[in-house]
Amino acid sequence: MFFADRMLGKLAKKLRLLGFDTIYLSDIEEREILILCKQTGRILITRDRSLHSAALKRSLRSVLIKSDNWRDQLSELLSYYDLNQGVKMSRCSLCNALLEPVDLEQVKDRVPLYVQQTQNEFYSCPVCGRVYWAGSHVDHLLEEFRRLTL
Repeated sequence: MFFADRMLGKLAKKLRLLGFDTIYLSDIEEREILILCKQTGRILITRDRSLHSAALKRSLRSVLIKSDNWRDQLSELLSYYDLNQGVKMSRCSLCNALLEPVDLEQVKDRVPLYVQQTQNEFYSCPVCGRVYWAGSHVDHLLEEFRRLTL
């Protein structure tokens, strides 16, 4: 769905936590970004005016973000796209892979005891192995997202 440029790492992480397929590569050249967006049909999200202009000249979908605050960036993106459908924790915030449900027994050694006692659902990234659960940080992000979409 999205490709976030090197200036939008925090926004990319938040979009992934919300379940949106978002590629973020900090060490890729502009020409390669444009090729990747064209090949995959991704929407470019950028703060770079020249990259945005180059994307538009190539008939690529691109959003120029003005803010340097992730909340404001998300709000700007929401002014272009309706992202309300299907918001859920389904992607790894680090590598963008789809998360897989796992039993607590499979990840017990990587989850704090308090979390084991208070959470029922756990997810694991099949690529990087990171473990996820819907803790308060996810609740806060979802609440922020709902507030921005009202």
